[in-house]
Amino acid sequence: MKPVLVTADWGTTSLRAYLVGDGGAILGRRDGPDGILSVKDGAFEPVLARFVADWRNAHGPLPILMPGMMGSRRGWREAPYARGPAPLDALASNIARLKTESLGEIVIVPGIDTIGFGGIPDVMRGEETQILGALALGKRDGGLFALPGTHSKWVTAERGAIASFRTFMTGEAFAAL
Repeated sequence: MKPVLVTADWGTTSLRAYLVGDGGAILGRRDGPDGILSVKDGAFEPVLARFVADWRNAHGPLPILMPGMMGSRRGWREAPYARGPAPLDALASNIARLKTESLGEIVIVPGIDTIGFGGIPDVMRGEETQILGALALGKRDGGLFALPGTHSKWVTAERGAIASFRTFMTGEAFAAL
């Protein structure tokens, strides 16, 4: 199967990259400790270029798609949040494009912000891509999703869009206890 793109989930503490083929098949996966906070002076390009060098050498230049924290203020280029509820086209309209010398154009997917339960603002970056991908793979237009993690989320999707979500600071609570 031929690779069609590289996607990288670059969080605050780690970097995960995937070589993706037709139909979303994962052809390769790489994990590393080079999170946003460990990259000095915003030198994201050389870190990512090293991280995916063997894929580029084997398959040539591939489009790079980056959901998650790369679109935050701490990331490479800020991608403004799409306002929830958010269908796929709302995310597409807030994409940030970044031209690089060694990697070509990189597309950074925005997150979603909303006013949640009790009028409290809430945000997600990266989880929206996972959920919309799961809906597409499952040929569904909705569902309830539980996303465990440091900032666990409960997300409702309806009619192919992120309808609502709520974040729970489970990791911080666990660490404090």
